[in-house]
Amino acid sequence: MKYLAIAVLFLPATALANPMVSARQPSPRAKFIGTFSTDQSCRGASVEFDEINEVATVSLPNYSVRLPGPDRERACSVTLPVRFPVNACTTGTAFGTVSGQVTLPDGVEGRFHARDYVVSPGGVNQTSPDQDWRGPVDMQYTLSDTVSYRYDRPDSVNRDVNFTLPGRLQLQPSNGPSGFLSNDLFVFDIRTQIPCCEFNALLLPTASNLVALEYRILTLSRNRISV
Repeated sequence: MKYLAIAVLFLPATALANPMVSARQPSPRAKFIGTFSTDQSCRGASVEFDEINEVATVSLPNYSVRLPGPDRERACSVTLPVRFPVNACTTGTAFGTVSGQVTLPDGVEGRFHARDYVVSPGGVNQTSPDQDWRGPVDMQYTLSDTVSYRYDRPDSVNRDVNFTLPGRLQLQPSNGPSGFLSNDLFVFDIRTQIPCCEFNALLLPTASNLVALEYRILTLSRNRISV
């Protein structure tokens, strides 16, 4: 901004008055469409989007496993469609967070299996690590990761991209006296994005989607949808 201000000082007055010399308009951005889907294991799930449809919070009130009993392993998959600008190259980093409760007695183990993002169309270059706990433990947990993407000039037919997060909870041994593991919340944040043309020229466009790893947890509001 400093250099822009210096340049303007040397423009002729006629150029400054010219309506063609104006501020650049904001570039179109990728947005959540406002829908979501889950498999049957995620019964009771609901989603909230922020005001600009760039942060989604998925509540999973019934996604848990417990000992003793047969329900010591369970999977749940959440899909969030994102609409990208037509005929534009968009790159960014999507932040994902899962949180829940883990309560294990001595000798019982719990695991949240890797949060392997599936992107359609597209592909994933990295996955998150598994998270393991060994009792005794009683705590709220938060696990974080990122998915970096580059989506190059989609047309009006191929502009919608599905980001899917499969997850799986597991307790062992099967004859453990007690234990509880839940995944109560999944937050997906796509606010960190920028048109490819604003990147360094060395970052040449590619047709692939994804890379990275890091995180944080967020709060939101608005537009509740349930299944």
